Amino acid sequence: MGMIVSQSIRGSIWSYLGVIIGFITTSYLYPKYLTTDVVGLFGLLTSWAGLFSVFAALGFPGVTARLFPYFRNQEKGHNGYLFLILMMYLIGSIIFLIIFYWIRPWLVSSNLEKSTLFADYINLLIPFTLSVLLYIQLDIFVKVLYDAVYGIFATEFVQRVLILLVTVLFILQVFDTHQLIIAFVIANCIRGLMMLYYIVDRKQIHLKPNFKFISKSLRKEMWSVGVFSILASVGNSFIFNIDKIIINQIMGLSATGVYTIAFYFGVLVSIPSRALIRIGGTLIADAFRKQDLDFIEDIYHKSSLNQLIIGLLLFGGIVINIENILTIVGPDYANGRWVIILIGAGHLVEMATGTNAQIIAYSQYFRTSLYFLMILIGLVIVNLFIFVPIWGLTGAAFAISLAILLNNLMRFSFVKYKFDMQPFTRKSGIVLLIFFLALGINYLIPSMDLIPDLIIRSGVFTLLFFGLVLRFNISSDINSIVRKYLKKYT
Repeated sequence: MGMIVSQSIRGSIWSYLGVIIGFITTSYLYPKYLTTDVVGLFGLLTSWAGLFSVFAALGFPGVTARLFPYFRNQEKGHNGYLFLILMMYLIGSIIFLIIFYWIRPWLVSSNLEKSTLFADYINLLIPFTLSVLLYIQLDIFVKVLYDAVYGIFATEFVQRVLILLVTVLFILQVFDTHQLIIAFVIANCIRGLMMLYYIVDRKQIHLKPNFKFISKSLRKEMWSVGVFSILASVGNSFIFNIDKIIINQIMGLSATGVYTIAFYFGVLVSIPSRALIRIGGTLIADAFRKQDLDFIEDIYHKSSLNQLIIGLLLFGGIVINIENILTIVGPDYANGRWVIILIGAGHLVEMATGTNAQIIAYSQYFRTSLYFLMILIGLVIVNLFIFVPIWGLTGAAFAISLAILLNNLMRFSFVKYKFDMQPFTRKSGIVLLIFFLALGINYLIPSMDLIPDLIIRSGVFTLLFFGLVLRFNISSDINSIVRKYLKKYT
């Protein structure tokens, strides 16, 4: 668990520096200086690029995550695996371009009335998608080389710094709206090039293929995993991007902008889990290869407990400050209240159930998660079309959160049945009791002006919740980290 905790900390540091920058950009500058249409365009471009790129990846990131341990051999250039990645990138890019030009007329015509701005900038999806595709293919390669942090640094920190920079240039009237939109897409393209630079800089460019290494049985498994992975990854991307697309179709680009801002606050809960899951998945894949189920169960328990603690700390901070958040973003975003809470709650459930997705994905039962996913896709689509017309933005958040809850319930039950593992312990219950205690005491604090209220309310909750977690030694990993840094800086 040492490598997981170490990289999780480093990844979280970059993530939260990015959160601070993203908070300034998304919660203050966007609402104050950008129209909801422009914010909606940013969200919609990001969603479509995400869907297209995951499809164009052709499931190969899943092949890399699951089967790279068989290729791993530094002296032999990992048996030319990078050549396979770049070959799949080229093939995926060609397939994307064909599909894009086929459906482009529909995308334009369906958005001319409610989302003219999106129709005007539809061609930006080409560089946007190709860069995201490059990032997806190379990030997983860097991750299986046991560096889960650099991808987070590129996405969570550098990309957000660049987006902040182009937004400030717009505010200073160096950029007009057209140039801002172009610059936004360029800022999102940089991370793919950063991953390529990283691989070159670390001397991991081994482009000589070794097709003889790929035996008939391995080739068959690569095809099998690839087909499964493309369905699974497209399904997951669909679930987490279709909400903005459907909101745009039903309610228009302005409502999509409001949802995009509110969604950002809800997702803040999940940021600490990203580094842990990235490196945890790689170690679980290696452990399955060695049939080390005890190690997998240890990761399962610790990932659940540590993520639950951090998730509750962040979710509680959002809930108690919901009025302050709405004051900061302004009245145009008042409809985002329940979006923030519901999306945050959904991600909290995802964190609390630990690495169940990775356990299934890297086990012999990896195809089972696809069946769960197909059910959820149908549920999400039906729920979105039912609840968005009734509850608007809140209906979309409810549909997504319900999908996350059901998905984790199915994964939890499956891992328990097949491996006799479940992530929760007595300490999980204690953490929940501490959380509700800290939350209840916080609501006794009277309302104040924005800044004092934000500081005092957050400070009291953090001291109560995190202080009691440390006091009762709920997580040995967290206590060890705190002691290490106290010793270092005191």
